Amino acid sequence: MNNINEMELQNLRHLILFNDNDTQKYSSYAESATDPNVKQYFQKAAQSATKNKQQLMQFLQ
Repeated sequence: MNNINEMELQNLRHLILFNDNDTQKYSSYAESATDPNVKQYFQKAAQSATKNKQQLMQFLQ
């Protein structure tokens, strides 16, 4: 793990949780959507949130 202080670690933890929640929320919206364009929009948003979470997790390695 890189040299990060306690505050940075807590901020990172919150950002990871927020992105995880966003992924779940957007995936749920995509499943409920009937319009193909809306469905695609939320699927892309979920993918983006997942990618952001993965990038943030790299700071913990």
